[in-house]
Amino acid sequence: MGKISRRDMLKISGLGIGACIAGNALGQVALASGDTNGQQTLNQSFQPGTALGPDEMRITFCGTWYTPRINQACNSIYVEVGGGENGKPLDQFVFDCGSGVVAKYVALGVPYSRMDKVFLTHLHGDHMSDLTTIYCFGPASDRKSALNVWGPSGDTKNEGTWFFCKKLLEMAKWHRESFSFLPTGYKGDGDGYDLKVKELRYMKNPGIAYHKNGVKISHFPAIHARDGSISYKLEWNGISMVFTGDTKPNNYVLEHAQGVDILIHEMAAPADVWTTKETGLKPGDEGYYKVLALNAEVIENSHTLQSAFGYIMSQTQPRLGVATHFPNDPDLIDPAYADIRCFYGGDVTIATDLLVITINKDKTIQQAMAVVPDYPWYKGDPLKGTLAHPKYHGPLAQFNNTLLANVIPADLYRACTTKKS
Repeated sequence: MGKISRRDMLKISGLGIGACIAGNALGQVALASGDTNGQQTLNQSFQPGTALGPDEMRITFCGTWYTPRINQACNSIYVEVGGGENGKPLDQFVFDCGSGVVAKYVALGVPYSRMDKVFLTHLHGDHMSDLTTIYCFGPASDRKSALNVWGPSGDTKNEGTWFFCKKLLEMAKWHRESFSFLPTGYKGDGDGYDLKVKELRYMKNPGIAYHKNGVKISHFPAIHARDGSISYKLEWNGISMVFTGDTKPNNYVLEHAQGVDILIHEMAAPADVWTTKETGLKPGDEGYYKVLALNAEVIENSHTLQSAFGYIMSQTQPRLGVATHFPNDPDLIDPAYADIRCFYGGDVTIATDLLVITINKDKTIQQAMAVVPDYPWYKGDPLKGTLAHPKYHGPLAQFNNTLLANVIPADLYRACTTKKS
């Protein structure tokens, strides 16, 4: 599998919707059972809390696009490995955590204590915004030890993940103090508002981010927006997964994703689709070509078109290719598969929120859609250890006397249920 030449890159970048009509002849694989008239179908369902087998890896998509909307949050995948005691994972990881994804984690029954290892691919808001929620509310729930964050460096010390997390600590001071009338840590185990950061050199090829519990997570450069983006490869128990985050088509992926079991790669719809979907403008309308040129610049600077995604899959041959960061509107599915099939005839899925992929050591891959409640409550165990004393004693400790004097006495409303008419 050779490197992508500049000529090949230009050829791929120029292919758009429907560019390869013959691609349909190869068939279209959507999720598990094919797609019909733009509708992705999957007959298998997944019940959150299902035990994980000792040789299984499970990948759950908690966000799959760049702007939060009802059916798609921003970007995040949750990876669990190896069923331990009672089928609970031996280890688990959050890769990216953009706006809106915590709602999906809550619906899946994932407590904050299992969102304690976060790996960021880059610092765009659709990949890191919900880190604020994870950090701020974990200690008030059941994560009473440090939040661990890995992410890329920048070209200066004030541009990478360490600097971002330093400013997050500063930004969250009021929140952190306001919740500190509660116990936020376990005795002898630090505090839930501790933030441990491991900044990864973005040009390291490859670098090692994590190596514990039989899990190896390496990183390599991505090409997205500006210097300072990375991709990750996770290997465990003979199973491998690559998560690119956002990137232009690049040779680093060809190098590190050869023959992986699951290759999760971003995919962008062509600029003309973006233009019409965002503005309603069509070719010939006033302003259409100006907006089209701007959207084309965004893709050229940052993303991988549908046909380029297919090319990457053809050169790496994963057991399953997964496209994410894609607006999976029903009318966009068939054209996307047509472009992918210009180059790739293997198994491929366009991800949607709550897609669950399970793979075992025998390389059997199952896909299902998680069934979640409409009104989920957060579930966790905030009393599972010996709690440290809170920083402030009592829920009213941080109010001044003037404010306290204006609190309505509880006995004025507490007895409402016992009053007689």
